[in-house]
Amino acid sequence: MYEHQLRLHGEVVEFCLQTSVPVTAGVRITPFAPRATRVRPALRPLPRHLDLVSLVSAWRSLARALDSAQCDVVLAHPCQYLQAPLALRWTGPRSVYFCHEPRRVDYEHAAAARVNPRTRLLYSGLHSTERRLDRAATAAAGELLTNSHFTAGRIERAYGRAATPVPLGVAEAFTASAPERPPTHLLSVGTLIPSKGHDHAIRAAGLTARRWPLVVIAPRPQPQEEARLRTVAQDSGVALDVRVGVSDAELYDAYRGAVATLYLAREEPFGLASLEAQACGSPVVVADEGGLPETLIVGETGWALAREDVAAVARAVDALERPELRTAMSARAREHAMAHTWERSAARVQEALERASRR
Repeated sequence: MYEHQLRLHGEVVEFCLQTSVPVTAGVRITPFAPRATRVRPALRPLPRHLDLVSLVSAWRSLARALDSAQCDVVLAHPCQYLQAPLALRWTGPRSVYFCHEPRRVDYEHAAAARVNPRTRLLYSGLHSTERRLDRAATAAAGELLTNSHFTAGRIERAYGRAATPVPLGVAEAFTASAPERPPTHLLSVGTLIPSKGHDHAIRAAGLTARRWPLVVIAPRPQPQEEARLRTVAQDSGVALDVRVGVSDAELYDAYRGAVATLYLAREEPFGLASLEAQACGSPVVVADEGGLPETLIVGETGWALAREDVAAVARAVDALERPELRTAMSARAREHAMAHTWERSAARVQEALERASRR
């Protein structure tokens, strides 16, 4: 969202709810303060229902603010509560919704299975209403964009609507050239949650001939998951280094020093870290599912393998012990990733906005 708005033609005015993180200085904020997060879980059912009523009201207010601003076209990104931002219901067809993925809890069995069975009945009506609102807002958008062909397929199955894939770009922080240096570790990047596959990366590291140490970089701490990963590392005989909230410069350095970057997430919509790694000259090994295979050239910049086949992942890493192969893959990876620019991505968004403005 930030990278796109920097490159769009014309004046960009940002509208968001109070709980969002703005990306522009002149943002117009609509008040919304959830109650449920301030009480104990056992007391949350009623506040959760009241929060939904307040959320609908907040989105109505935001839609009125859009009307007052007389915007030519609306570019919408997901709502953290409903997925589709509900203001789309009242903005008419002159809108483009960049749908990163459908609501997983509604359309993915693994996500639905994590719903607490003890509170399922208490929240069934709430969840049903949230799903209905998400579907209605998605149906109201003039056009849908998304991040990969994989996600476009999921959107069509979930909502019955076509979405145009718009590949994301690589930030300039990861495109600087630097001398090649001997690798010191394997790398896995992503949120500290089980679906990101850091545990598979650890087990694969333990099966490599050199038993590479593994660096895990995550945006925020999650003590329970980190403790689980440390247990896996101890059982696998792997030196594990977990780093949280690092700068882009530190992440760039970690990519540059990795013999390979492992991205073994389950059904990842796209996988920006794979492109970032390649831009830094790090070959990648990704899960052969979701949108991840779309981020690389198999056999030239890395491999797409079954995420749970850690022995195959380890063999791929071992192949990179041959200096000539890693050098060739590193150069090809940089060349491939450098073509994924935010300028190209934003141009596709601009085209969609211009189509919507003519409706």
